[in-house]
Amino acid sequence: MDLQADGAGRKIGDSTEYFDSDAGKAARVTGAADRDDTFTTADVLEKMSVLAASLKTTIGDAIEVIRDKKADAEDSRWDFFVTPEGDVRSHKSNMETATTCAPFGMAAVAIKEATAFNLASSIKGALSTIREADSEGAESFARLLEDLADTVKKQVAATPDDPYLAWVLGEYQTDSSKGEPQLWPEGWMLTAMRVYDSEFQPKMMTSEEIEALEDLFTEQGPLAAYRQANMVDEAKSAAQENYPESLDDGHGDAFRHIYWNARMTQEFGPEWTETYGTAHEKSGGNPPNREAMDLFNNQIGREIGADNPDASPEELQQIIKSKIESGEVLVMAPKDGEGSPPVITWSNKVSEADTESAAGVEVPLPGHR
Repeated sequence: MDLQADGAGRKIGDSTEYFDSDAGKAARVTGAADRDDTFTTADVLEKMSVLAASLKTTIGDAIEVIRDKKADAEDSRWDFFVTPEGDVRSHKSNMETATTCAPFGMAAVAIKEATAFNLASSIKGALSTIREADSEGAESFARLLEDLADTVKKQVAATPDDPYLAWVLGEYQTDSSKGEPQLWPEGWMLTAMRVYDSEFQPKMMTSEEIEALEDLFTEQGPLAAYRQANMVDEAKSAAQENYPESLDDGHGDAFRHIYWNARMTQEFGPEWTETYGTAHEKSGGNPPNREAMDLFNNQIGREIGADNPDASPEELQQIIKSKIESGEVLVMAPKDGEGSPPVITWSNKVSEADTESAAGVEVPLPGHR
């Protein structure tokens, strides 16, 4: 691919003698850009190939460990079997084992338990390796997609027919995170938030989300950060109650984003809410139509929260439902009927049952926010 692109680029670039005009100059500029974009795409594809080969080896090796240890367990004298979670259990109780192996029953039980523990440790370790490779590999692939040239990204995006929605699709995009995703909170911040809930667990977040939350924690204290975390569940529950049939990229998903941003705006202000809401969308390879839908609906939520600072949760929900019914909110539906890629559309143009979710990862559009 590199040789072909370079050859095509040279032919256009060396055309000055027989194509010396403004049009010729423009063609040469475009040809050079296309050649560079081809090189960039080839580089991304090569990196994906290397990554895929590495993941295949890692996962394949782990699968072999599981197969071998499972066979060892089932062939052992202890009548073992392996659970889907990787635990190694025996069809015989320890009492049965002790009785069968008398007068060395207790020693046999100890050997049996140690063998089960060692086999389970190997199997669970391999399962953990597979989960980590799958999760980290997906993130790495998504980040590689971000490296494609902007012209390539624009060519492959599913674009709405409506000119305004096509503009929304291009404008309501954000760049991917500049740092690695991490669990938050950790350390003393996690300890401080567990004062309000001893079972509170950290979540994987972009570095920009963490920066925004640490600013909130510093300025307003751990209770504010804890309340913000709870608003995620509050919004999910409200969406489930109001639009249970369209929670993925449909009316329920739109409701959740709008309500969540309205509540955060009431509590923490529109500026911080915009910073955090945009940071939340910075995962690599986020499908462009989903990203545009979420960022657009987030903005509606901030406007509702700013205009109704004292509204109760119930009042906010009624305002949001009214906007969804009047078609002021974005959802996703197939562009040309069933089977076509979903694109953003207005919420009154499609029923809950006819909305459709985007793929988990797609080629992203260039970021503007």
